[in-house]
Amino acid sequence: MSEGLGPVDAPHVLADAGHGQVSPSASSDADADGGTSFDASTVEASSEAGARDTDAESDGGVACPQGSIAIPATGPEGFRMMKGREGEHVVVLSEPFCLDVDEVTVRAYRACVEAGRCEEPWTKDPFSMYPSFPDHPVNLVSWDKARAYCAYVGKRLPTEAEWEWAATGPEQYKYPWGNTPEPSCDTVDFTKYGAPKTRAGGDVGCHGGGPSKVGTHLPGDRVWPSGHLHDMAGNVWEWVEDSYAPFTKDKRTDPLVRNETPMHPLRGGAWNRSFGGMAITFRAAAQFTYQVPGVGFRCAQGRPHPTPPPKHEIRVPGWKPPKKT
Repeated sequence: MSEGLGPVDAPHVLADAGHGQVSPSASSDADADGGTSFDASTVEASSEAGARDTDAESDGGVACPQGSIAIPATGPEGFRMMKGREGEHVVVLSEPFCLDVDEVTVRAYRACVEAGRCEEPWTKDPFSMYPSFPDHPVNLVSWDKARAYCAYVGKRLPTEAEWEWAATGPEQYKYPWGNTPEPSCDTVDFTKYGAPKTRAGGDVGCHGGGPSKVGTHLPGDRVWPSGHLHDMAGNVWEWVEDSYAPFTKDKRTDPLVRNETPMHPLRGGAWNRSFGGMAITFRAAAQFTYQVPGVGFRCAQGRPHPTPPPKHEIRVPGWKPPKKT
């Protein structure tokens, strides 16, 4: 991995998400607001890919498109984001939203490439899933490419707060499936002694190396009344929309971090991470051009992001993330 391209060293920011290549693209063709307008009363519901027919009233007044489920608003009490860690703070999400059941697959991403709306992911890596594994998560995809895909399907990347709320829920679980059991290959695709403390034998995951087919580890699902979310821990890290910044302890409503950093958070851990990286509150961050075998994404749908991200510049090795203000 090239120096200076990995996740940054900051509180609760993990070390290496894998080996990969820097994307030559420094901008995204995604819509400025990260997606299309959202009308909860007219979006088609689905019972496929882990989602059941969505009841708009019982699921917070939102119906979701095929392959996604409704995630309710938090209520005025909010939830404790980064529970038990430095920067723990209360976050209120005032509106429900939809989140993809699965990480975006090679099959889905390839359709965007063939339509001329997405760039191919980096493929010159032995753990590249593209194009040979259609039902596995597309990996080696940079933040800007992930954002472009979500815009293509009329969606957007989730905010970091949306992602964590969807993973932990009102129970504030440690893992998507609960506080116990500890991660195993029944619940998650990970490497028990993986990065940053890789032992002899390398980062092999639960299936010999590389991510697994989406929805393989069903006992590790995050279960909501509207359906199940697969692989919210392990398999591949997932990009979120926010710019990276250390958390403060201030209460926030519908937060979306925008700053001039080229770094964006990664959530959920990956097949080449140790069991410690499977906890919901662990976070990483990487430059927007980062493309590695342990990184993918999923899309959300809700009200458009209120502001576009700043125009990124590639920073030289040695650049440091912003300090907490």
